[in-house]
Amino acid sequence: MCSVTNIHEAIKQRQRDEQDLKDIDFQIADAEKAMVILLHRRRELINRLGLNKPDHDPEAA
Repeated sequence: MCSVTNIHEAIKQRQRDEQDLKDIDFQIADAEKAMVILLHRRRELINRLGLNKPDHDPEAA
């Protein structure tokens, strides 16, 4: 009977691990979306501040 219990425990642990993996994948996807949003906001600020213009580039002079 011990081996049957261990098999059931292993199956349950695998199910928990698979769910954890799905949760982590969701968190990664969510973080990637947040990164895209932040990069877009950063680009807008750089454009608004004119930091992408040649006069702000020391090597362009």
